[in-house]
Amino acid sequence: MKELKRLITTTGIYFLGTVGTKLISFLLLPLYTAYIIPSQYGQYDININYALLFASICFLDIWTGIMKFMFEYKEKKKQESVVYSGLIIFFSSSIIYFILISIFELVMKIEYPLGVTSYGFFLCLQNLYGYLARAYGKNILFAVSGMISTACNAGLNIFLLIVCKWDYRALYLSYAMGILIQCMILENQLQIRKHIKKNYINSEVTKELLTFSLPLCINSLCYWLLTGYNRVIIERKMDTTINGYFAVATKFGGILILVTSCFSMAWQELAYHKYEKDNNTGNFYSNATNIYIKVLFGGFFILTPAIYFLFPYLIDKNYAPAKVIIPLNMLATLAGNLFMFLGNIISTYKKNNIVFLSTLAACITNMIVIHLTIGKIGVEAANIALLAGYIVSNGIRIKMIAKEIQYSMDWKMFGYLIPFTGIVLLGYWNGQWADNFVLLLLSVVVFIWNIIPFKK
Repeated sequence: MKELKRLITTTGIYFLGTVGTKLISFLLLPLYTAYIIPSQYGQYDININYALLFASICFLDIWTGIMKFMFEYKEKKKQESVVYSGLIIFFSSSIIYFILISIFELVMKIEYPLGVTSYGFFLCLQNLYGYLARAYGKNILFAVSGMISTACNAGLNIFLLIVCKWDYRALYLSYAMGILIQCMILENQLQIRKHIKKNYINSEVTKELLTFSLPLCINSLCYWLLTGYNRVIIERKMDTTINGYFAVATKFGGILILVTSCFSMAWQELAYHKYEKDNNTGNFYSNATNIYIKVLFGGFFILTPAIYFLFPYLIDKNYAPAKVIIPLNMLATLAGNLFMFLGNIISTYKKNNIVFLSTLAACITNMIVIHLTIGKIGVEAANIALLAGYIVSNGIRIKMIAKEIQYSMDWKMFGYLIPFTGIVLLGYWNGQWADNFVLLLLSVVVFIWNIIPFKK
């Protein structure tokens, strides 16, 4: 019960911070679609995915390793060794990142290379400081700084797009400045520079960090092949305009991530603590997974008909083709959230090889399916391929977890979740206003009904 209360409290903190951050980002969509044409927005989306590719290769997801070992080590000096070693690895990675992406931008003749390069670096810097804040238990600080960062990002976007009449360059600069402000706030409060001393260098800790993080780096690369690769294929097989539609569609999936990521972040911390205290955690993990799946589907059921009504008011008519892409993308996002959640369970047992192999399976499935289908069904192939990849990977992860602990899924719930998913999809694509209104009401009822056992 104590762990459950902690999970709820931490989830609430992240929710308050993340809601503001994600909501403001989402509410900027009307601005983006009104002032940036689909082809430009599609090009921006492709460029930042290239930045994410090099970031995933170079930075090793070192921030995850830092938080993991900060929780694991109880000795202050050893914790400081983790921080210092992590920072050394991070800034060494930064040098490699700047060299590689600069060469790539030169060869590919990328527009606004400074903006693209900055995007990837500042994203990683944000991850570093965010994970450090969480590792030091400064969850409220992390949430508030994120809200301030997003508000600055939004304000600068409005100024540059409306007043200065910039093109998509505004998105790069606004994003970088917002993150820089957040990192300055976190540094001012955490005083990381004062925590690091040369005598904290520990070769054993550095080795452990690299051993833990290297598989995560490869996993991140594979994850890019799940998400970023599909965008590249859309751009190559179709054009940047279609990718612009797809990019807008994916933003609606971000609303689903909004709610579930709060739970997932809180869960990640609790899982690390729980593992250290008690290795007999099968029942705890099983219940959490079942709850999470119900929350995911409940969110999907409510959001899909809601988006049916909201889309014309939020998105410029130039992006109208994006509307039909949204439902399957949200379903793929749902499967992707479960994918990350199961990965966190596996990581607590330091089985990152399983994380990698299951991600690789998803990646291969995704790449095969999209190449087989994109010529026949167009942009929806990206959603179907991604969904297929996640289903394969989630099946592997559930099976592997069950080998490590006493872990059981409530398979009976899929007996009503999957059929209702089909009804929601058909209602969105083929239904009218009244159909989706009824589905919205039914979805709320189904969601509440799913959560009642959790309250008990």
